[in-house]
Amino acid sequence: MHPIQQTSPAQMTPVAQMTPLATSSAWGWVEGLGGLLSAQRWMLVLMLALAMPSGALAAAPQNRALEISSTIRREGDKTPSALFEELGVLGSAQAFGVLERSLSQVKSASKFGAIFRAMRHFLPDADLGPKAVRLTLRYAKGRDKAEAPQAANALASFGAGATEALLELAEQGKLPRARATALRGLQAEILERGDLDLLDLVLESWVTPRSGTQAQACAVLASFRELDALKRMAKFLGSKKASYQMRQTILRAMAAHPFGTSAVLDEGVEQVLYRGLQVKDSRLRYYALDSMATRGGTESLPAVTRLTKDKDPAVRRLALLVVLRSTSNSKGAMGLSRSSDPVARQAAAIFLAESSGRDALGALHALLEDENSSVRAEAIRQIGRRREVASILPLIECLSREKGRLRGDVHFVLTMMTGLDLGFRVGSWRSFWRDRGEGFQMPTLEEARKVAAELAANQSEEGMSAVSFYGLTVISDSFALVVDTSGSMTANVKDGKTRLDIAKEQINQAIKRIRAGSLFNIIPFSDNAFPMEEVLIEMDDSLREDSVLYVEGLRAAGGTNVYEGLAAAFEDEYVDTIYLLTDGDPSAGAITDPLALREEVERWNSVRGIRIHCISVGKASPLLSGIADDSGGDYTEVK
Repeated sequence: MHPIQQTSPAQMTPVAQMTPLATSSAWGWVEGLGGLLSAQRWMLVLMLALAMPSGALAAAPQNRALEISSTIRREGDKTPSALFEELGVLGSAQAFGVLERSLSQVKSASKFGAIFRAMRHFLPDADLGPKAVRLTLRYAKGRDKAEAPQAANALASFGAGATEALLELAEQGKLPRARATALRGLQAEILERGDLDLLDLVLESWVTPRSGTQAQACAVLASFRELDALKRMAKFLGSKKASYQMRQTILRAMAAHPFGTSAVLDEGVEQVLYRGLQVKDSRLRYYALDSMATRGGTESLPAVTRLTKDKDPAVRRLALLVVLRSTSNSKGAMGLSRSSDPVARQAAAIFLAESSGRDALGALHALLEDENSSVRAEAIRQIGRRREVASILPLIECLSREKGRLRGDVHFVLTMMTGLDLGFRVGSWRSFWRDRGEGFQMPTLEEARKVAAELAANQSEEGMSAVSFYGLTVISDSFALVVDTSGSMTANVKDGKTRLDIAKEQINQAIKRIRAGSLFNIIPFSDNAFPMEEVLIEMDDSLREDSVLYVEGLRAAGGTNVYEGLAAAFEDEYVDTIYLLTDGDPSAGAITDPLALREEVERWNSVRGIRIHCISVGKASPLLSGIADDSGGDYTEVK
C-alpha cells in the first residue's frame, strides 16, 4: 500500500491540538509540515485543510492570541517584543484585547513601545482603527514617563488618521516630551493650515530633534508669512518661557524671506530680527544678523550699526557685512579693508568678493598680504569663490609666502581655478603662468572638481610635514590635538589595549615626526580641559621628549566635555588647525546638546577659519561629521 493510504482522516491530529507553530493558522500548519512531507503528500494536506470546518480555521488565530496572552502574563517584561508585533499582525478583536491587557502586565519602556507600535496594524480596520488611536492617545496624554513618550512616538507615526489625536496631544499632553513628539506627526498639517493656534503650539512645544530637525522647524516657521504671525514670533522672542533653542530657530527661519520680497513681509520679518538684535545673549544677536546678511539687507541699519562695535567678534563681523550689503557700498568696503580691526577686514573681503569691478578685486588681492592669518585665510577663500583669471598670479605669489595650512589652502584654490595640480613648487606655477597665462580659459567647476578629488585622494604634499594622526595628514604647522580622556576611553579594543592606549600611540607617533619650529599643543579633556601648554609652543628636541612623557602619563576618567576641549583650542590665537578625537557624545560642559554645540563651534569659527578634522572612536558621530564639514575638515571613524 502506498504510504499516503496508511493514515485515515479520523486519525489526523485536530488543529486545536497542534503545536503553537501549527496552530498559528491552517497555512502555518501546512508550512510546518512542509519539511516532513514529500511532494506527493502536499496535495493530501491541502485537501484536508480545505475540508476542515470553517470554525477550525477561525480557531487557529484565536488560539494563537490566547497562547501569546498566556506568555505575556507569565513572562511580563521578558516577553519577546516580536510577540506583540505578531498580535498586531493577527489583527483580530481578540488580539487587540490581548494587546490592551498587556499594557498592565509590563513595566519597561521598550515593551510599551512594542505594544504601541503594534497598534498600527489595526488602523485600516473600521472598528479597531479608531480604538487603537484612542487607546494610544490616552496613554500618550498621561504623566507616566515610561508609557507616555512611547505612546506619543507611536501616535506620531500613525499618519493622517491620527491628526486630530496628535492635535489633542500637543495641546493637552501632560509631559513636554510627549507634546514635542506630537509635532513630529503634525508638520504636514501645520504647513497646510498655517493658523495662529498651530503656530503657538510650535513656539511653545517644539523641541529639536524630538519634533523634527532644525531645518524642518525653520521650514515650518517660515511658512507663516502673515504679519500677525510674524508679530507673534517677535513677541515670543522676548518671552521668559521661550527656550534658547526656539528663539534661535525663529531667527534662523527669517533667512528664508529675501529682503524686498514684499512690504508686508519685510515689515514682519524686520520686527522679528530687530527684537533679536536687542537680546543680551550675543549668540542670538549673531543669528539675527546672520539672517539679515543672508536676506541681503535690512531696514534696521541704526541698530545694526551700533553692533559694529560689539565686543563679540562674530557679531561685529556680521554687523559690518550687513551694513555693507544694505548700502551696497563698495568704496566703503575698500576703506574697511584697511581698518585696524582684523574682523572688519574679514567682512570687507567677503563683500569685495561679491562686488564687481577691478578696484574691488584689487583690494581683495591686497588682503592676501595681510598681517593677520585669519584675514588672509578669508581672502583666499573669497578669491576661490569669485574665480577670476586675474586672481591666478596673485595666488601664485601668495603660495610663495605662505606655509602650513594656508599654503595648502592656496594650492587647493589654484587647483580649482586652473584644473591643474602642479604641487607646491612655486617655480612650476610661475612657469605655467608665463607660458599659458595670456588668454587662459578657466575650466568649469565640474572639471576642476575632478582634479581636486584626485588631489584629495592622493594627498602627500611635497615639502609638507609627513605627520599624520589616525591616517589624517597634518599639513599645518600651528595645530592642536584635542583628545578625549574620559572614562569611556578605557574600553578595550584589541590585544588588551584600550582606546586611550591607541590614542597615546597615535599622538606619540605624530610627535616624533613634527618638524622643528612647528607650533603645536595637546589638549586632553574629560570633565574639564587640561592643555599641556597654555598656548602653542615651538617644537624642539627638548619639547619632543617632554611631550612624549606627558602623553604617557595621561589617564582616562570622568565625563566628556567636548565644549571645553574645543574652547581651549579656540582661545589660542595661533591655532589654525584642530584634530579632535572623542568616543562619545558630550556629557559635561556648558553645552552638551550636539546640535547646539555644533552651531556654537561654527559661530566661533566664523572669525577664525580654523580647519577642524574629527576622529570618532567606536561609532559614527553626526556631531563630529558636522563639525568637520562646517570647517572644511576631514572626518574619519576608527574602532
